[in-house]
This record gives sequence, structure tokens and C-alpha cells, in this order.
Amino acid sequence: MRTIHFILFIFIALYAGNSFADHLKVRNGYIPEGPPVARVLAGFMEIDNRSSDTVYIDSVSSPCFGAIEMHLSKEVDGVARMFPQAQLVIEPQSTLVLRPGSYHLMMFNPTRKLKDGDPCVLTFTLGNGHSFDYTITVRKMN
Repeated sequence: MRTIHFILFIFIALYAGNSFADHLKVRNGYIPEGPPVARVLAGFMEIDNRSSDTVYIDSVSSPCFGAIEMHLSKEVDGVARMFPQAQLVIEPQSTLVLRPGSYHLMMFNPTRKLKDGDPCVLTFTLGNGHSFDYTITVRKMN
């Protein structure tokens, strides 16, 4: 009987973790291609929260970068400034847009030269401890 309870517990835990991440959809993600010596790149995307709960993204990581920070750019006293964010908040039934001049990812110390078309896997860690992966692509910008 203990074995059945244990298996049921594992099934429920896996289902709950996956179903929550299933309510999040990341789309239109890209990293603008930088010069070959660039030590900092940016990441942009849209994150849809189709759940009835607020979602908190606590961190983002990738084997393509030494570190990734979440930032908000905004104008203060006529000067554009960047503010690190401890977490990104996505309200229920809404979309958080990461774009130039607003929320975005700052990606430090690429582990290799990234060029147009290269994929990078990002791991998003949520406030509830669950995580999910999204593959973002480097794009040559005109």
C-alpha cells in the first residue's frame, strides 16, 4: 500500500509541476547578434500567462552565458537607465513583453561566439520552484 501511495504522490507532483508550466508560453524570442567581442547581449520575447494565478520568474540561466539578469529600462529625469529586477511578474491572463527600452534579459559573458541562427536554451526558474526551458535564437539585426 505504501508503494501505491508513493507512486500516486510522484504522479501528482509531476503533473502539478508540468501543468503549471503548460500555462506559460514563450514566443517570438530572439537575441540580437552582437559583434564578435561582445561580452553582453540582450534577450527579448513575449511570455503569456494563461493561468488564473500570478506567475513570478525568479531567475533565468543558460549554458550559453556566464550569467543572465532581468532588467527594466526606463527614462528617469530625461536619461535612460537600467534597473535590475529581482523577479519578473506576469499577471493572470496577460502577457509580459520583453523588448528594447522596457523589460529585457541582460546576458553576460557568452560561452562561445554567437551568430545568426544559433540556438540557446534558457531555463526559467519560477517562484514556486518549478522551471521550464525555452530555446531562443540569435538574429542578425539590420
